Amino acid sequence: MNMVLCRLPKAGLGNQLFSMMKTLVFAELNNLPFTVVGYYKLNVGTYLRGERSKRNYINYFTFQKTLPGELLDRIKVSRINKNEIVNEPNLSKLDALPQNAVYQFTKIPHWSDYFFELKDYRSLVIKLFLQNISESIKDKLASQKTPVIGVHIRMGDFKKLQQGQDFKKVGATRTPEEYFINVIKSIRHVAGKNLPVTIFTDGNPSEFKNLLDLQAISIAEGNSDIVDMLLLSKSKIIVPSAGSTFSYWSGFLSDSPIIMHPDHIHKPLRDDQTRTLFEGPFDVNNASLISQIQNIAQ
Repeated sequence: MNMVLCRLPKAGLGNQLFSMMKTLVFAELNNLPFTVVGYYKLNVGTYLRGERSKRNYINYFTFQKTLPGELLDRIKVSRINKNEIVNEPNLSKLDALPQNAVYQFTKIPHWSDYFFELKDYRSLVIKLFLQNISESIKDKLASQKTPVIGVHIRMGDFKKLQQGQDFKKVGATRTPEEYFINVIKSIRHVAGKNLPVTIFTDGNPSEFKNLLDLQAISIAEGNSDIVDMLLLSKSKIIVPSAGSTFSYWSGFLSDSPIIMHPDHIHKPLRDDQTRTLFEGPFDVNNASLISQIQNIAQ
């Protein structure tokens, strides 16, 4: 029997979603059953670093099982003949399916184009993503107020930018607080009012006190990681942390303008059909961005 297998990488939610959603899309295109393993993991580093998020992603999706059920799936997967495994197949509908093939997804894409392939199926990705979210997550999301400016400040295992370092040339590094302050002020200047800002972060508020000194700033608290990701995606304007796949997934799922850090812009997050929505660095001379901000401010 053919099947599609996802082995989740030991990583954060954003990175795990790449292999998970490729699995769901490939299974849907080829009408195949799928199995996901690896969602029961203890991330010791999150406790050692004192992170707010412990990266516990249990009960997020309808296909997740209890611990005994997931362990049973792992045992079944361990018995698969390696000769039957097709690693990282292209996302497409196959003309013919061989017997007893296991199509396996495990990898995190290269940072230069995280959503390569998935962009071509963006509508299907969003549909499958929302279909497979548990009802408790949907209920929690429905109870939240839609943010106006959603800002994601990634801390966690991202390094602090060291004096003398060029932010453009380093990865997995915290986006400077001053950048967020400047972008928020720029958006508000164009809007002609202090549009409210909701901060989504895995860090401690003491780490960005200057930003919190601005008016009409609040921090999203008490939500699971996936609720924060989806709530950020609903923001009318999204300001991601540079290099954060959590941020980028919120942008990919959204139909809102995304203001990217100018030092970390690579391939677009979304497909050509959404190209009318702004995605790039803040630019006061960009008529499309200015128009979209002013429309939000009305």
